[in-house]
Amino acid sequence: MKLSGAIFDLDGTLIDSMPIWNDLSFNFLKSRGISPKPDLRARVSTMFLLESSQYIVDEYSLDCTAQDVLDYMHEMVDDFYINTVEPKADAVEFLKKLKAAGVKMCVATATERRLAEASLERNGMAGFFDKIFSCAEIGISKQSPEIFELALEALGTPRAETVVFEDSLHAAQTAAKAGFPVAVIAAGSAARQERELRALALRYFEAYAELEGTFENVN
Repeated sequence: MKLSGAIFDLDGTLIDSMPIWNDLSFNFLKSRGISPKPDLRARVSTMFLLESSQYIVDEYSLDCTAQDVLDYMHEMVDDFYINTVEPKADAVEFLKKLKAAGVKMCVATATERRLAEASLERNGMAGFFDKIFSCAEIGISKQSPEIFELALEALGTPRAETVVFEDSLHAAQTAAKAGFPVAVIAAGSAARQERELRALALRYFEAYAELEGTFENVN
């Protein structure tokens, strides 16, 4: 297919950031000398940060508030995005090829804009994108297609030629239902949903180098 526009998710898609989110509660407890229970990651995996903060305060009878835990988590996340996070394999080279082919690109992420911008700048990717759309700013999640619709409007490219690059099942499903072709990058956090992701994706890939030959105008 011809690729005219690309809407990229950030976490797990462009940058390898999922481990920091998966380990926040675990690392907080370890910092206080507390051994996390084996099911901790599974328990907090679907919670917002404030929810998970309150959960571990209650579950582990901590002598601090949920806000104390939340402040620690925010500090860890900020440091990671600004100083540590790395791009996914071959992502930068793929973006260079899209740029050279005249493909218009933007980012649609659940992450705060300031952290998204910091991580993209750090990894030399910021200049490839015309705009960043943040769920936190818009006030919606990727359960709604609105963020993808806003991105499409900004790009001004045909829907059928605008690929959404994602790693999570719920976001990929939302984009596909809205009529976007979807390319899914494999991420550890979504390994259990691989079959469903493969079923809806235009391409399912481990690294961006595997996309060679997928788009007729990108070499």
